[in-house]
Amino acid sequence: MQDLLGRLTALDPDASETLKVVSYFDALVARSVGVESMLRGAAVLSGATVGHRDSRRCVRVRADGVRIEPVEPSDAWNLRESAPDAVVWIERDGAAHANDGMILERLALALGIIRARRAGGAESAVELVISAFSAAEERAAAAARLRLPAGRLRVVASPPDPAPAEEHPSAVVATRQGLVRATLIGADERAEDAWAETGGVRLGVGGAALTEHLADSWESALIAARLTTPSEPVLVADDLGALLFIAQTAGGAQHPDAVALASLDNRSRELLNAVVDGQSVRAAAVRLGRHHSSVQERLASLVEVLGYDPRTPLGQARFVAARLLLRLRD
Repeated sequence: MQDLLGRLTALDPDASETLKVVSYFDALVARSVGVESMLRGAAVLSGATVGHRDSRRCVRVRADGVRIEPVEPSDAWNLRESAPDAVVWIERDGAAHANDGMILERLALALGIIRARRAGGAESAVELVISAFSAAEERAAAAARLRLPAGRLRVVASPPDPAPAEEHPSAVVATRQGLVRATLIGADERAEDAWAETGGVRLGVGGAALTEHLADSWESALIAARLTTPSEPVLVADDLGALLFIAQTAGGAQHPDAVALASLDNRSRELLNAVVDGQSVRAAAVRLGRHHSSVQERLASLVEVLGYDPRTPLGQARFVAARLLLRLRD
């Protein structure tokens, strides 16, 4: 498939885009993602709201991956039957785009495969129990299928591969940041232990919550995963404190402090990180292997760019918040 895609890209860009649609849905099917994740993938591909309605429920996902209120499909939209009692559609004003038909065709086929494969499976139960849009009775039934222990649990966000140990229920979920594995662990368990044989995997660990509130744990786990670094591959959302609130409320907006920080080159940001983390210019100079006076001189020019001094308590708080927002953007 990849070899064919490479050849078609050179010969016929339009045909290669169609093949990319096929490859994308093949990847989602291979990961056994759920209905909502499948719709999110179709919405991202089409750049428009995508919906699905069957005898039990109606789900709509915007192009930015956010689930929105259900509505009855309109005849003005491009619709396709995905089962005898189900239909999928793309909500687009005006003429359909070139790949809308292919997206709907592959979406309908993928949903049929996933329905057959996941009926009563653990993957679908995990996705239901962490979804903020599942009804209370759906979450309760999913928790019963998973035989979750009483008490508080945590959701761990990690790359799709590797999978955790079999005793930890998990599922690959399509998010706005791509495919992410969601894994359930006990509130007092160390997330690293579930991946003990692999090591080095990046893990965002959500806050502890009862089964009915695992959607909140999943949200915080995704934020924590996005803030992990090679030097800090495991991050627990609880350790973020008030920074978690900032990350949750930031949305897609960028504060001017983050914009200013983004305008700097990597070397300048490395210097600022060393000053703030070391809490002194002298400590930063030692960490960077540079002379104290050169660090002092460069810092003075960076203060002008930032609009504040990161060595002061308030300036340090502003820098840490800006750095967090920049990591989320990246």
